[in-house]
Amino acid sequence: MKPAIMLLHGMFAGPGSWEACGAWLQKEWPVYVPELPIFETPYKKVGLNSLVDHIKRMLDDKEIERIVLGGNSLGGHVALKLALAYPDRMAGLVLVGSSGLFDRTNQTTPIHPSREWVRKKMTEVFYDEAHVTEALVRKVHETISSPEQARKVVRMARSAKHDNLREKLSHLSCPVMLIWGADDQITPLNVAFEFKRCLPHAEMELIERCGHAPNIERPREVARIIGRFLVGHCSLQPANGDHGSAALDSKTHPRLIDPASV
Repeated sequence: MKPAIMLLHGMFAGPGSWEACGAWLQKEWPVYVPELPIFETPYKKVGLNSLVDHIKRMLDDKEIERIVLGGNSLGGHVALKLALAYPDRMAGLVLVGSSGLFDRTNQTTPIHPSREWVRKKMTEVFYDEAHVTEALVRKVHETISSPEQARKVVRMARSAKHDNLREKLSHLSCPVMLIWGADDQITPLNVAFEFKRCLPHAEMELIERCGHAPNIERPREVARIIGRFLVGHCSLQPANGDHGSAALDSKTHPRLIDPASV
C-alpha cells in the first residue's frame, strides 16, 4: 500500500499554497493538505508542539500508518518535529524553504502596521512580486492588525525561533528532499546548505528565480521534484509507471483530499 503524502503550509499561506502542486501529485498518489490551526488554538497553547499534536491526532484518526510529510517554511518545521518524534511512521520528508535552523523573526513589527509595511514584507517572500496580491496583503494586514491574532503570530514565531533542531537532525533516518528557491530571502541558501550538512544523505534541488515559497511560485517544478523523490526513495510507484511532464501539464486539477472530510 502506498504511503500517503501530507503537505503543510506556512504561517500565513494556508492550504491553498499547495493547491496546484498537490493537484498534480494527486494524479498518482493520495495527497492530504490540512489546515494548521495556528489562529484557532488558544493563546497559551500556541506553538510548534500544538501543531505537531494536531497532525499526529489527524494521522491517528484517519489510521494513516505511513506518511510522506512535506512542508514549506513553518510547515517544514512541523514536519521535521513529527519525523523526529515518530520515525517509524515516516516514509519520507520534503522540506521547502523550511525553518528549524534559522529564521528572521527577530525583526520588529510596528504596533500598528500599515498595508504598505505589510506589502514590503510580502515582497521579501517572493521573487516575482506579482504574487503579492491585494488579497494577500489584505489578509495578512487584517491578521496582524488584530491584537489577539497578532499575539498568536508572535508566540508562534518565538516558538519556531527557540526550537533549533541542528543537534537532532542526524537522528533522522527517512529519505529527505530539500527544495529551495535560489532567491529565498527568508531562509537564505546558506540555510539550505546547512540542512544538507546536517543531513548528509539528503538530496537538494534549487529552483532559480524563486523565493521563499516555491510551492506557490513554481508549483510545477516542485511537483516534478517531489514526484521523482517519491518514486526513487519512498517505495511509491505511479499508476501509469511514469511521472513525466504529461501528467503535470494537465489543466484538470482533481480535488485535493481534506483529511477532515475522509
